[in-house]
Order: sequence, then C-alpha cells, then structure tokens
Amino acid sequence: MTISTTNARLAAGLVIVLVALAAAAAPARAAGPDPKRAVAVFEYRAGSAALPEIDGRIAGLLRKHTSLEIIDGDAARKTYGARLDADIVACAGEADCVAAIGAKAGAKEVLLVGVSEFGDVILTLQRIDVKRKKVAMRIAEALAETVEPDDDALLGYCKRVLPESDFLQFGTIRIKANLAGAEVLLGRDTRGQTPIEPIKVRAPATYDIKLTKAGYVPFSARVAVPPDGEVEVEARLTREGAGGAWYTKWWVAAIAGVVVAGGVGIGVWASQDDPTSVPVGGTID
Repeated sequence: MTISTTNARLAAGLVIVLVALAAAAAPARAAGPDPKRAVAVFEYRAGSAALPEIDGRIAGLLRKHTSLEIIDGDAARKTYGARLDADIVACAGEADCVAAIGAKAGAKEVLLVGVSEFGDVILTLQRIDVKRKKVAMRIAEALAETVEPDDDALLGYCKRVLPESDFLQFGTIRIKANLAGAEVLLGRDTRGQTPIEPIKVRAPATYDIKLTKAGYVPFSARVAVPPDGEVEVEARLTREGAGGAWYTKWWVAAIAGVVVAGGVGIGVWASQDDPTSVPVGGTID
C-alpha cells in the first residue's frame, strides 16, 4: 500500500466522521404544532370602539375551519376569572404578560386581537407562544373607519398568522363489509380490500365509495365527512343473477349505516349497482 493511498483513505474516513458529528450536532427539525392544541382568542383595545365583537367572530371562524381547541373570552373568564379583560388591558400587548394569562386559561397559544385607531382603524393579530412567552407571528392591517372586514378577509388574516397545517382538517371513513376480499375504491383510487383499516380523508368533503368482488353486485355509497368526524359505512354485497332473486330488488337495497363523532348530522346515499335497485338515504341528528 502506498503512502498516497493511505492518506486518501484517512482523509475519506475523516470526512465521514465530520459529517456524522455535524449531523449529530444539528438540531432536530421541529415537529409541526399540534393541530388540536388549545388556542385562546383574546381582545385588546386601545381606546377604539371599532370592529365590535371581532374576537368572537375570529374564534367562531377558527372553530369552523380548524381542528384547534378554541378558548374564547367567555370560556376563559370561567377559568381565569372576571378580571380577564382588565388584566389583558394592563398587559398592554406585552407577550410575557399575555402568555401568563393564556397559561392560566389553559391555552398553549394566545391569538391576541388588537384594535386601535390612528386615522385608520388598525387591526393587529399576534400569535403568542405561552410556554416560550414570545410572539411567534404578528400582522397589522390598516382599515378605513367605515370598512368592516367580512369572514373571508378575517380568515385570510388568521391564515397569515397561524401555521398552514392548522387549516388542514380531516375525518375518518370506516367501512364494514359482509365479505372479505372485496376491493374498496374511494373515488377512482383503490384503497385495498376488506377487511380494511379506517381511511383518513380531508374534510369537510363528500366521497364516493364502491366495493366490488367477482360474482357479486357492486356496492356504492356517497358519504359526507365532517371535520374531525367519523362515518361508518356498512356494506352488504349480494350474489349476482340467480333469475332475479329477491336480493336484487330495490326494496332490499343495502343501507349504509352512519356514525359521526360529535353528533354532527350528515347524509349518506347507498345502493346496489343493479337496474332494479334505487338509492336509500339516511341521516343522524
């Protein structure tokens, strides 16, 4: 072995060691925030009566469009006490002070909605990390005195302050079939065969479900999946033909059962793909 070859191997080994050490020393990539974390929505006003109940509107929009646990002013007062509003005013927007209030209210984050006036109406949104006691994101919008932002505008402001992942909502479809080995299609996508694990899907949305197996009449259903909801479809496939047997008639078309987490009412349509069958609908209140 020559000296040059030895040196080359030593250099290569050193490079590998340095890369490994650098990787070990590098901080781990931070995981995204919990999409179900508790976020308190507080309001802070600096001598302005504009945009009344703006914090309540924002809290309602976040409940509708995210999976976050939203703590509005009314809920926070039950935990924190009647001094909530006065203490928020005393904080004057200071992150560590607001974070302490948020912690006592049971929140992981605080979305502080500020309203002030300086010619125009100034609407500010601050996302405050309760544990770190720091502002994670802040925006400010100048609005004409006569302008009242609609829900789309307010939701747009929230999306600029909160992580994009907060606005991705999901639900679950559980499919129970009377046969093993039936192919399951969600829309045009094959998702496996029965018995099949629960399918996680984007929500709110409506999905077409189809189960097929050789020698059996295909089963079809359309389900509306609400955010954080769970829909259960009970699929019953029947044998083909047999001279117009009783199980091909419309009045024995399969019915899809529905179970929705949180008691949300939805509609389901289910049918056998047979000329003599008709869809049967069902809802839960």
